[in-house]
Amino acid sequence: MTEKNKITTALSPDLNEILKKNKEQVKKSGQARLVLGKEQHNIAKSALSPHALKVIDGLTKAGFKAYLVGGCIRDLLTGKTPKDFDVSTNATPEQVRRVFSNSRIIGRRFKIVHVVYGKDIIEVTTFRSSKQIPAKRQSDGSGMLVRDNVYGRNIQEDAERRDFTINAIYYDVKKNELLDFHGGLYDLCHGTIDIIGDPAVRYAEDPVRMIRALRFSAKLGFKMSRRTASPIKEMGINLNQVSNARLFEEVNKLFLTGHGLESFKILNRYGVFEILFPGYRNFGNNPIVSEFIEYALASSDERFQQDKRNMPHFLYAVMLWSIFQERVFSLQQSNDSRITPISVRRIAERAFSEVIEEQNQVTAIPMSSYISMKNTWTLQLLLTDISEEDKCAALASKSYFRGAFDFFKLRSRFEPYLTRFVEFWQPYYNESSRQAELSKAKNEEKEQSRFSKKDKAVKARTGRDSSSGFESEDAAEKNDRLARARAWRISMNLEP
Repeated sequence: MTEKNKITTALSPDLNEILKKNKEQVKKSGQARLVLGKEQHNIAKSALSPHALKVIDGLTKAGFKAYLVGGCIRDLLTGKTPKDFDVSTNATPEQVRRVFSNSRIIGRRFKIVHVVYGKDIIEVTTFRSSKQIPAKRQSDGSGMLVRDNVYGRNIQEDAERRDFTINAIYYDVKKNELLDFHGGLYDLCHGTIDIIGDPAVRYAEDPVRMIRALRFSAKLGFKMSRRTASPIKEMGINLNQVSNARLFEEVNKLFLTGHGLESFKILNRYGVFEILFPGYRNFGNNPIVSEFIEYALASSDERFQQDKRNMPHFLYAVMLWSIFQERVFSLQQSNDSRITPISVRRIAERAFSEVIEEQNQVTAIPMSSYISMKNTWTLQLLLTDISEEDKCAALASKSYFRGAFDFFKLRSRFEPYLTRFVEFWQPYYNESSRQAELSKAKNEEKEQSRFSKKDKAVKARTGRDSSSGFESEDAAEKNDRLARARAWRISMNLEP
């Protein structure tokens, strides 16, 4: 086991035997309660989201139980800063909604509540149960759950419905205790992804759990337990039953959040990549195509580490490029035998439409990404024409020039004949980047000026800075704000 798979500071070093015995009991009985007190872990309340604490406090005062659970606890225990904080409670979504006016119920398949604090959203889920209640838990013929709103009485029942043991560790903020029912702490310490319950049943209920297992393995560097990994190759085909909108989001999580290269490798190992990108089947044994994708993903991972955004359209432009090229070549061959041949651009447009239409069957590519992809690929044809200086300047002025050039430059590493064109366009790219930075600085200056004026106006009226937010509102201001927000939610059909 590598050092990165060990917890060295979050738990007391003398707990290994206790965790091991707990895991052995879980294997025998299916569940075994383990409670670690504040002297056995070092989770500091200062590391917790103040908004999450506010949600827990509100639910507790309303007479409900509430715990932090999931990825935030996993991250805290492995020394990382959690991105999101999730709360689990015995309050129903409707009850949570009544406690927090700044909340909304979302989802039909699984109802959850988002408590909104500006840009910060705390996700609140009600304890779930594995009991079979037909009106509230429904599955299709394959066993996939299409509705699962059977609520549990306690966290023991809720823990059974969670996907992996490392995501079923609860933190009781009030008592400063960790609660574990499936050996998640042992698995976390040993770098293991282990599914809760019967793997075949859990994957049939929700095939996306297979993607999540592979993603956590890639993201955390953990190994999957044998029972977790073994059904994936056979059951991966069940992913075809998942909505294309949901799979689009899952693909983004796999490849745009800093572990894309490892995700690509492990998806290929288990035969899942070609399920998500069916056109890739014809290229699975082509080392150049794989190297192109791997290089692009390594670059995207590096961008993520530098706090730069990775865009879905660029990801799909990379993943589908070889498929697009093959389709263009095939259409050109057919075009050569036509009495009236069509233009290269028309061929490219037709190839693009066909490739995207096929991919959309699996992952629903939004129109904004569709347009950006089309612009990126269209410019690949134009960037090899450097004969007229005026046209080159006009091309470089387009808003999507830099992204298209980045893709062109990426291609040049694998298509050496493009190098001279890259050298030609590089000064245009540099100037475009400089202009973009200047424009960004001006916009930030305008925004700062606007906020400064707002601060002065608010301070003149109330004696407070506008940055003080909701905390300093008086009762009248708060009621007015909530009334306006409630009216807006009603108008947008967000009220339950």
